[in-house]
Amino acid sequence: MRSVASIGLLAAAIVTAVPGTGQQRQTGCDLQVETAPGAMSRMTQLADGETRSDVWGGVEATCGSKWLRADSASFYDQRGVLYLFENVEYRDEGRALVAERATYYQDEDWVRAEGNVVLSDTLGGSTLVGPVLEYYPMSAGRPQERMFAPGRPHLTFYREDAAGEEETPFEVDADRVHIYGDSAIAGAGRVVAVRGDLNAFGDSMDLDLGSDVLWLLGEPRVEAGETVLEGDSVLIRLEEGRVREIEAWPNASAVGSELSLAAPLLRMFVDSEEISRAVASAGDPERTGAVDSAGREPWARSMSRDYTLTADSIDIHRPGGQLERLIAVNGARAATTERLLPAGELLGTDWLEGETITGYFAPPDSTGGGEQEIELTRLEASGSARALYHIYEEREESEAPTLPGVNYVIGNMVTLFLEEGEVREARVVGPSTGVYLEPLPIATDGDSATAAADSLSGAAADTAAADTAAAGGAR
Repeated sequence: MRSVASIGLLAAAIVTAVPGTGQQRQTGCDLQVETAPGAMSRMTQLADGETRSDVWGGVEATCGSKWLRADSASFYDQRGVLYLFENVEYRDEGRALVAERATYYQDEDWVRAEGNVVLSDTLGGSTLVGPVLEYYPMSAGRPQERMFAPGRPHLTFYREDAAGEEETPFEVDADRVHIYGDSAIAGAGRVVAVRGDLNAFGDSMDLDLGSDVLWLLGEPRVEAGETVLEGDSVLIRLEEGRVREIEAWPNASAVGSELSLAAPLLRMFVDSEEISRAVASAGDPERTGAVDSAGREPWARSMSRDYTLTADSIDIHRPGGQLERLIAVNGARAATTERLLPAGELLGTDWLEGETITGYFAPPDSTGGGEQEIELTRLEASGSARALYHIYEEREESEAPTLPGVNYVIGNMVTLFLEEGEVREARVVGPSTGVYLEPLPIATDGDSATAAADSLSGAAADTAAADTAAAGGAR
C-alpha cells in the first residue's frame, strides 16, 4: 500500500503555479511521486516562494517512461528538480541505473547520478561504471541520447546489433567519456581501449561503430599480439565490430618479435585477430608530410635480426600470422646488420640492391623442439641488381686464419641463398659481371693491420670501377 497523504502532498507541490505568473509550470513530463507505507514527508515554503517537499522511508517517481526510486527524496517545485538519496535506481527504455545519489531535472529531462554509478544497457549488455554520470535520454527536443562520465569511468561496450551474439566487447578507460547514441564514444585523458588481443592507448579517442572506425590521438600506441604500432595518429578500421585494418601516420613505426618497420605511413591488415599483412610507404603527402626531394632517404625501413631493408615501399605478407614473404619496391637495399669486415659500408657487410627486392622466409622446424625463430632463406633482387657478399674459404688447421673473400656481382636478377643469416650461394641471371677479392690474412700487428686496411681500400676502389664498367657493359 502507498501513503495516500504523502502522494497528495507531493503531487500538490509538483503542479503548484509559479508565483506571479498566474500559469502552471511547463514541465518536460508529468512527474508522479509515490511513497512507501510508513514513509514520512514534509513540505517547506522557502523564502523565494518555492516549495520544497521531503520524503524519508522510500519513494518512487515516474515521468513518462522513466521510473526512479530512492530511500529519500527532496523536490523543489519551482525549479522542477528532484534530489534522490541512498539506493537510487533509475530505469528508462533499455536503460537501468543504480547510484548512491541522483538529481533528476524535470524540465530538461536528464539525470545526474553520483557515487558507485552503474549504467546498464538492458538490451545490448553494455555497462558503464564510474563515480559520476550525466545521462540525457532521448526526448522530443533531443533526438539522440547523450552521456558524460568524468572521474575515469570504465565502459564495457557491445555493438547495438550484437545482442545475443558471441562478441568480444570494447573495454574503455579514460579520464572523461562522452557517449552519443548507441555507437559513438569519445574518450579523453589517458585513454585505454581493449578488445581481445588489441590494446590501444592515447590521450584522446573517438570510437564510431556506426562508421566502423576507432581514432587515437596524443602519442597513440596500439599493441596487436606481439606487435607495437605507434604514430602521431592511429586509425583502426572495423568490420562488424572486429578489427580489420590499422593505420598509423606520420612518423609511424611498428616493432614485433620478427622484425620492425618505420615509414611515414604504416598499414596493417588483420584477419582472424592476426596481422596478415603490413605495408610501409610514403602515403599521401598531404596526410603524412612525406614530400619528395632530391637525395632523400628511402621512405620505408625494415629491420630483422640479421638484415636491414630500405625502399620507398615495403609489403610484408603474413598469412595466418606466419611471416612468409616481403617485397621492397623502388630503390630497394638489403644489408646485414653485423659488420663482417673492418671496412666501410661498401665492403664491411653483405648487401643486395635492385629496383625490387623480395625476401622469403621459412617457418620454424616443427621437429626441432623448443622456441625457434622464423628464418630468412632467400633474397631476390631484380632491375639493375647488384650484390656484395663474403665467402669464407675452407682451410687446413695448420694454415693461418684469413679474412673472408669478397664477391661482387651485377646482373638483371641476383638471388642470395641464406643459412643462419649468412650467404651460402648466389645466382645471377642475365648479362652479368663481377669482381672477386681474394681473402687477406688476419692482421696480427699494426703494420699488417695497416696493410690490410690499405688493401681493402684499394679493393673498394677496384669494385667501384668494376661497377661502373659492368653497368656500361650491361647497357
